[in-house]
Amino acid sequence: MKKKIKLPILLLAVVIMLSIFYVKEANKETNTTPTNGTEYEETSLNPEFTEARILNIQETNAEIQKLEDQIACGNLSALKVSELTTQIEALKEINHKEVSLEEAIIDSKKYADVLVLYEEDGVVIGVYTAETVSTSDFIDIVKLARNGFGSSCKVTLNTVDDKD
Repeated sequence: MKKKIKLPILLLAVVIMLSIFYVKEANKETNTTPTNGTEYEETSLNPEFTEARILNIQETNAEIQKLEDQIACGNLSALKVSELTTQIEALKEINHKEVSLEEAIIDSKKYADVLVLYEEDGVVIGVYTAETVSTSDFIDIVKLARNGFGSSCKVTLNTVDDKD
């Protein structure tokens, strides 16, 4: 019984930690400067990317919870439980790869914000920058994505700036 309770609590803790991480990152990179007696806040994080990350985490956790509920019902064969457990681990691994790729791209290319979402037909990467992504930067990003998700992975790169 304790084993069944630990996994949902662990997943909830992971979601909370990621949320806290993104909030702290947003606060860390926020500048408040008075201009003509008023204040404005500027952050390098794209709010749409942050919302998409949170939605992606929630969807992944809902899928994991659904699989765990199937396992917890106790009516499954050992083979089916093993298959569901493998699916759960695959979902967690994909989430980890997405976050790792975001961090690698930000570290190597110094973009303000990056969003990586794994889909069935490939990886979609959103880059928050006012500059045009050069061909060499695109190639480097594709290499990073294929190192994480496999050499045959299709990579789609979208750029977003304040004008969009």
